[in-house]
Amino acid sequence: MIALFKKRRFNDYLNDTFDFFKKDGKHFFGAYFTINGVFLLLLTVFIYFISKVYFEVIFSEINNNGNSSYNYAETFLSENFALIIFGGFFFVLLTLLFTLINFAFPVIYLSEYEKNNGANFSSKEIFKRLKAKAGRLFLFFILSLFIIAPILMIIFAILILLCFIIIGIPLLMIAIPLLFSLMSLTLYHYLNNEDGFFSSIGKAFGYIFNQFWPIVGSTMIMYMIIQVTLTILSMIPYVIAMVIIFTSANTSGSSDTEALSSLGITMTILFVFTTILNYVFNNLLMINQGMMYYSRREHIENKSSFYEIDSIGNHFE
Repeated sequence: MIALFKKRRFNDYLNDTFDFFKKDGKHFFGAYFTINGVFLLLLTVFIYFISKVYFEVIFSEINNNGNSSYNYAETFLSENFALIIFGGFFFVLLTLLFTLINFAFPVIYLSEYEKNNGANFSSKEIFKRLKAKAGRLFLFFILSLFIIAPILMIIFAILILLCFIIIGIPLLMIAIPLLFSLMSLTLYHYLNNEDGFFSSIGKAFGYIFNQFWPIVGSTMIMYMIIQVTLTILSMIPYVIAMVIIFTSANTSGSSDTEALSSLGITMTILFVFTTILNYVFNNLLMINQGMMYYSRREHIENKSSFYEIDSIGNHFE
């Protein structure tokens, strides 16, 4: 197993994250898709149909030179108003629920991983812990939404304004990973302890500012790795699809309507694909934050020394 309680430096955060997925990634994602599979499937279906309708409206305007796009949109809205309202409400609810579970899953997984000395547990145990922590998870979301989110919006608004005098650009590059780590480490502490929300934020501040640059730098690099990978994975099929669509249109003499229809379907599928990948790749960031959480706990609790003593005792037995 990967030792969670370990004093880490900058490169250790990255190396241990990738080592974890090399060793236990199959078990992790097996449990991830078992628990999140239904939510992911429903979300995929909703995103597909929403994207499909959106691109139909957009390409209808292009195809008809803007003459009937508004009529198409108004007709669709009037005929499906109730369905759109109900579907939109359900989609937002589903997205929020899945996002919460998606962020909480790595936290619970690492907690079970540490408790069982490795990947010696099933997805049922993770599901039980998720149910047990559902109340605290919901409270975390509410407090974050109504207290932390407005503060973060003000901070980002100031930083964006500062970008006009250059200084805001480096500050923004530091603020994004810093605030992500702050909220992630708060969630780790909040779900793994009985401390309150604001006490957990205080603990997260302590974790970060005792090792500021390794934590912020590791988070920034992990985020960049994920974004570059996502860009490559989404651009390759996009370019191939564009070449096939326009080549076939030119050789077969297909109409502009058919070409735009094919383009719309391609864009819809790619949007669904990249959305799913974003959720899946988010696990790399959260496991990376988990390495930071357990590393900072090791500095405080020094648990690895106790594990070594226990292992010596087991060898003598």
